[in-house]
Amino acid sequence: MNLEGNLEAFSLPDIFQLLSFTKKTGALHISRAGGQGVVYFATGTVTGGASDTSRQSLGRRLVGSGLVDDEALAAAVAAVKAQPGTGLAKALHDAGSIDDGVMHSHVVEQATDAVFDLLRWTQGEFAFVVDEANPDDLAVSLVVEELVTEGRARLEKWEELTRKVPSPDAHVTVTLTPSATETTLSADEWALLALVDGERTVSQLVAITGRGEYATVQTLASLVDRGLVAVRPADSDDEEGGIESLLRRQATLSALEGRAEPAPSRRQAAAAVVPEVVPARPEPIVSRQPDFPEEPGSVPGARRATAAVPATASASASTSGSHLTEGSAALADSESGTSSLIERDPNVNKSLLLRLIAGVRGL
Repeated sequence: MNLEGNLEAFSLPDIFQLLSFTKKTGALHISRAGGQGVVYFATGTVTGGASDTSRQSLGRRLVGSGLVDDEALAAAVAAVKAQPGTGLAKALHDAGSIDDGVMHSHVVEQATDAVFDLLRWTQGEFAFVVDEANPDDLAVSLVVEELVTEGRARLEKWEELTRKVPSPDAHVTVTLTPSATETTLSADEWALLALVDGERTVSQLVAITGRGEYATVQTLASLVDRGLVAVRPADSDDEEGGIESLLRRQATLSALEGRAEPAPSRRQAAAAVVPEVVPARPEPIVSRQPDFPEEPGSVPGARRATAAVPATASASASTSGSHLTEGSAALADSESGTSSLIERDPNVNKSLLLRLIAGVRGL
C-alpha cells in the first residue's frame, strides 16, 4: 500500500488510525518547511518516534536524564558509527548500560512527546515506507488510540502553558525573591532549574534536557507560578527582579563608595569584546608619487645621477685613496644640493641617507 499525501487533506490522527487498523509495519515520515519527523509502527502499534529526525531524540533524553556516563556514551557512539542503522538508545541497551525498566519508560515518554509535537503540524507532507525498521526498536508497543488521546489532551493545555512561556526563543532567568515562602522541587524541576542561567532560551533548555517541548514548558510554567523563574521575550531587555538588576543596583552603590563596579554579566562581557568589522572611517586613498619626480626643464636622469653620488663615493672610497679624495670632494660640492633634495623628496629615507653621508666623511 502506497500511503502519501498532504496534511491539509488528511489529518495525522486519521492516518494513525488507518495504519493501526490495517496493522502496518514501517515508518510514517512527516515533513514540513521547519523539519522532518517520523513515527515507527509494528503490526499497527507505535514503537517509537521523533519530531526532529536530525537529532538522536531518545539518546538525548537518556543523556539529559544523567543515566549515561562518558565511558558508556563513547562506546555507544562507536557502535552507532560502526553500524549506521543502529540508534544510540539501542546501542546503550545492547551494552547493558541502562536498566530495562528505566529504558522502557523513556521510550514511552519519547514516543508520546513526538506524537504531540507532530499533531501540531497542520501543514506538510507525509509518506509511509513499508517495513522500514526502527533504529531504536526496544520491543515497546504503544496503542495508537491512547497516544492520540494523550496528544489531544496536551493540546488543550498547551494554550494555557504558552501564556506563561510564550516563545521558544524566550530567555529564562532565576528570580531572587520567589513568591512562595517555602518551596519544594521535584527531581525534574531541580534538574531544569540548575540549567537556567539567564542566557539560555526555552528551546535550548529543551535540547539540553532532551525531555521534549511539552514536558519542559510544563515544568517552566510551574516554576513561573511559584515565582522561581521569569521568562522574558527575546527582544526584551527588562530583567527586573533577576541577577542583572541586582548587579546594576550594586554598581550604583559602588560608584557612590568610590569602588570598582561589579563584573558585568556574560552577555555584557561578550558584547564588549565584539570586534569592529567595518572601520569607523575608511582609510584615505593616496595616489602613489614617483620616487624621483623630474623637475620642470631638467634633463631626464640628471636628478637620479645626483642622488646616486653618495653611493658612488662610498664605492670609490673602498678601492683607493685617490678615489676617496675625489669622492669626498664631490660629496662636499654637492652637499647643499643633496640636502635640499632630501628635504623636498618625501620618498627618500632621510635617516639612512644622512648616516651614509656621515660614514663617507668618516672615511
